[in-house]
Amino acid sequence: MNNPRLFLRSAGLALAATLLGGFTPEPAMAASNLRSASGAPLSPGDVAPGRLHARDVREGIGPGLVSVSTPTSPKLPLATPLAPETKRSKDTLLHVKPRSAAMQLELPIDTPDEAWVMLIPKGNSATTGEEALRDIALFDPQGRRADKRAARDGQTQMGVSADKLKGITQPIAMLRLNREMGRGKYRVQVGAKAAALGLAVEVRQPSSPIELSLTASAMQLFPGDDSYVTVSLPSDVKVDHVRYEASLYNPRFERDRVVPVVKVGNEYRAMVSRAMNEKDEPGAWVVEVRAVGASNGQDFDRLAQTAFGFAIPTARIASVGRERLVRDASNKVTALEVDVVLESVSLDRYEVTASLVAMDPKGVERPVAEAQVTDQLGAGMHTLTLRFEAGHAGLSKLDGSYALRGLRLFSLGTNTLYHRLGKGLEVRFPAVRAAELAASELNPGIESMVREGEFNLGQ
Repeated sequence: MNNPRLFLRSAGLALAATLLGGFTPEPAMAASNLRSASGAPLSPGDVAPGRLHARDVREGIGPGLVSVSTPTSPKLPLATPLAPETKRSKDTLLHVKPRSAAMQLELPIDTPDEAWVMLIPKGNSATTGEEALRDIALFDPQGRRADKRAARDGQTQMGVSADKLKGITQPIAMLRLNREMGRGKYRVQVGAKAAALGLAVEVRQPSSPIELSLTASAMQLFPGDDSYVTVSLPSDVKVDHVRYEASLYNPRFERDRVVPVVKVGNEYRAMVSRAMNEKDEPGAWVVEVRAVGASNGQDFDRLAQTAFGFAIPTARIASVGRERLVRDASNKVTALEVDVVLESVSLDRYEVTASLVAMDPKGVERPVAEAQVTDQLGAGMHTLTLRFEAGHAGLSKLDGSYALRGLRLFSLGTNTLYHRLGKGLEVRFPAVRAAELAASELNPGIESMVREGEFNLGQ
């Protein structure tokens, strides 16, 4: 969910890294007031922390202010932020825990056409798994043994003949059902040997009109947020007596706790925020939802999962502004700078990064440069300056009023995104002509991009 961050991007792009401790900026052409990030409207994929939590990071970080500017090809699209996806499922999954006693499972199958039942013994031994499968039987709703013919149909569907499978260990049974087997409750008879080993039974019904959908309210959740997963059963058929059950899996994918599912207006929500707090482990968590009910007198069972990131924020972007053009003695623009004020309550190494965009002749925003600035900061208010090298922006030969996009704050100590403002609080620099921008210092990485026409929109 959270990708590793680097202090410097690819050396092949010839990053312009400047230790700002010894840098004196030229007077700015223009200045503006700071724009507050508090209450700023969020775009899809944006995240904004609420309450901050004091948690110092003391390992794996060090002091030192570093600033980086990187040219970007205007041919590339602006990075699309991670936004919540809707996970859909017509499947279900049942488990027999290892060291269980012999038992019988019921599988409500509403659409046997093209359905699959997969019997997956647990453990790492293929031979033991194959032996366990001989201790399992599947019966259709009429009580007829169905696993042998379903296994043959599965082999036919996969284009594998029984002769080809002779002498090959088969630790998984893939059973294909059909309409003639009928709708209703199938039974899986699990013998003592199979139950002792443990078993997963997966059912897939691709032709069923009943589908369980899950959509997280955000990709990144923070303690205290009103965070949830929307649960729905969009279907052309009527469903009755629906019951939802939700569980949380921690970053080690261990079932951790129950999540309440409540009705809010016309929709159901698994209320993650009611089940988590600042004492929970940061990382990738999974919400699993099971929906059981009936349709036209036939029971159904669906299971779906979706993931989200959980972070304990220690800092936020408080404000952004004072955007300016920095000129040299010859009045050439050497850099475009903007100040980002951070509010921190803990020691950490923080990174602020953003893209600089220009408008092409067709009115489409094109990325021309990226900038990152990172430093070790303690509790308090701190100002970091994003510095875009003018020569990097000038390689694309696009002029006008450059804008800030994709403004992000990362914790490098915890490898976590804390704040993202896709629109960059609509910060826009004073208008400038491409001819006013100082030339970029070329190195092998930039020269390669120039030869390949990466900065020429006409190619």
